[in-house]
Amino acid sequence: MDNLTHGLLGYAVYAAFDKEEETKKERLGYASVAILGAEIPDIEGFTTFMDPAVYLTWHRGFTHSFLFAPVMALLAVGLVFLINRSIRFGKAFGLAWAGTIVHIASDWSNTWGTGLLEPVLPERYSLGILPIVDVIILLIFVAGFLLKKRWGNVRVFRGVWAVLFLYVALQATHAAWLESQLDHQYQAVTTSAQLIPTQYHLVAQTGDEFHFYDGSVFTGLRKVGEAKNQDHPVVKEALKDEEARALARFLPDFGARVKELDHHWHITIYDPRFRHHNPSLLSTEVMVPK
Repeated sequence: MDNLTHGLLGYAVYAAFDKEEETKKERLGYASVAILGAEIPDIEGFTTFMDPAVYLTWHRGFTHSFLFAPVMALLAVGLVFLINRSIRFGKAFGLAWAGTIVHIASDWSNTWGTGLLEPVLPERYSLGILPIVDVIILLIFVAGFLLKKRWGNVRVFRGVWAVLFLYVALQATHAAWLESQLDHQYQAVTTSAQLIPTQYHLVAQTGDEFHFYDGSVFTGLRKVGEAKNQDHPVVKEALKDEEARALARFLPDFGARVKELDHHWHITIYDPRFRHHNPSLLSTEVMVPK
């Protein structure tokens, strides 16, 4: 998810357990640890400015692991404690940990792969049921902030959580229904929620082909294209390239396109979920000598 949404989710964690009898300084400290806990898994964001292989290796890696979440929460509490020592460790750690878990779960819900169990398992996981920037979630928070003065933080933001869980459940059901329309035709189907609410992009795989579909439960599915996934021996050689190997590790699944030239093989390693609408996204090219 985007960082604005992560921060709002962290605030919602705090607000659902706010206590008016606490001092203003204490409440500010607890709000800070919950928000920072919900942002801190993205501490690896600086790798954006480094080599692509470094970025793909670290982005949404162990900092986004459920196993590493307590360490991230402890770091968030420590940073806040440096400037606000009024907070009690037990409550602060619980809020920061909850914020970290919410961050990881929300990233898992969208299209980019997330290393939920690193370093024990290196696989990246993706549900694809929410877009990275979700307009509906942002509107739910707008409604919450408009209502909190009248109804109070705790009441309103517990209601916000109830609406959020309902919305995510509806999205998951919607995606599952769309996948079920293709399951009987293909070996595997993955879903990618689009920015426009209720719209999905689906990638269905059979043999060495990817088939792309767009649609929703309201409009039905329409096929928009296809691509080859070539299982060629030279692909293994291409994956010795550092960036190609990092990309293949980063993706829940990847495709390969092989083109024979006079003296080289031209191999494209790509994310099939973006191959139709944005082929340059999460894609790298490798030249392998014959």
